[in-house]
Amino acid sequence: MKELKEKQVKSERLYKGTLLGLRRDTVELPNGKQSTREVVEHPGAVAVIAITQDKEMVFVRQFRQPTGEVLLEVPAGVPLTGEKGEDAARRELAEETGYNAKIVRKIWEGYASPGYSDELIKFYLALEMNLMQTKPDEDEFVEVELIDVEACLELLKTGKIRDNKTMIGVMIAELFLKGEI
Repeated sequence: MKELKEKQVKSERLYKGTLLGLRRDTVELPNGKQSTREVVEHPGAVAVIAITQDKEMVFVRQFRQPTGEVLLEVPAGVPLTGEKGEDAARRELAEETGYNAKIVRKIWEGYASPGYSDELIKFYLALEMNLMQTKPDEDEFVEVELIDVEACLELLKTGKIRDNKTMIGVMIAELFLKGEI
């Protein structure tokens, strides 16, 4: 098998915002030719698969400006500087939904869209929850919704869940309830 790795020759910062950065990398391909890669830099995120004792998943509905749609999503967000993933998952779940989980454990992690971004999403399972009070961020407007996991699978199959991390979250919930993770 040929070497597949590309060698970075040059990197140019195009933009640095509060959350995201954008750079243009010049790379040397395995065949010796050069090409350009535009990379969105992201600090990483956590996604929370919260399952109630009644086998319902905890979701948020919120408007997403890039899509122009209100989407059904698992609670998620970006860890604060120095915050551990598990702590960020607990915090995001509580802020967005009002649920506090006794058990939070990491299941998987994966890149959101590695063709153009370095964003790594860590998926956490949250169990044994109690409802407290929501504390959304000042610029965050969400509705909390509980949906039976079986109904979630139908929403997934019919294309009513359109967010990739949420699609993965539904699959994690199904595997968990089957005892496979």
